[in-house]
Amino acid sequence: MIFYRTLTPFKVISFDLDDTLYDNVPVIHQAEQKCIEFLRNASQIAEFSNEMWFDCKKQIFQQDPIFCENVTQWRIKTIHRLLQKYGKSAVEIERISQDCIAHFLHWRHQIDVSQQSLDVLNQLKQQVPLVVITNGNVVPERIRLNQFDLVLTAGVQGRAKPEPELFQQTAQHFGIKPSEILHVGDNLDTDVKGAIQAGCQATWLNLSGKGITQFSDATLLPTVEITDLAELLLLQS
Repeated sequence: MIFYRTLTPFKVISFDLDDTLYDNVPVIHQAEQKCIEFLRNASQIAEFSNEMWFDCKKQIFQQDPIFCENVTQWRIKTIHRLLQKYGKSAVEIERISQDCIAHFLHWRHQIDVSQQSLDVLNQLKQQVPLVVITNGNVVPERIRLNQFDLVLTAGVQGRAKPEPELFQQTAQHFGIKPSEILHVGDNLDTDVKGAIQAGCQATWLNLSGKGITQFSDATLLPTVEITDLAELLLLQS
């Protein structure tokens, strides 16, 4: 554990989800491929490829990056645009889109949350309220994460991290100052920079084995760096 700033008393702990409470990389890769395969089969567009999918997603992001902060709506719009390109009817587009996004979200939630993560959350919940602040689209209850008093999702309740809006909403919800929130996340930009700029405290979960000086996105220092989620149990609220 490394302290970069003075840790002051906190009343709420907020968590990022992806790559903080579980390994998200294999999950999102599999879900993405399942989505593409389903769309190819459901639309009967034989030439539909991964490249077409990612190119379309990129174009939509370039046109409206704020809209794309809601990653589910971004995906739905990608599906719509591809189906429109191939002349599908409005009825077909709606039916295929609903089925495809349901298929994706099923695979998106095939997440193995470690027993350690569950144990840490269960112990922390006895001490302080717990919150989710996520830029993704995982629903915590669908993956056995029932410990949270509040769940805030980018593009649904407000702008994505590192924008301050979801941190501010957390403070307002509990009637506390932003400095009384300790945010935990793996990303030095969205989590650390976002939390610190919003006036919160930040715990950086560093699982890389590298020092903070080796990261180009380390523009703001966290309050504390940990290398194991269980170290949170050593912090005094």
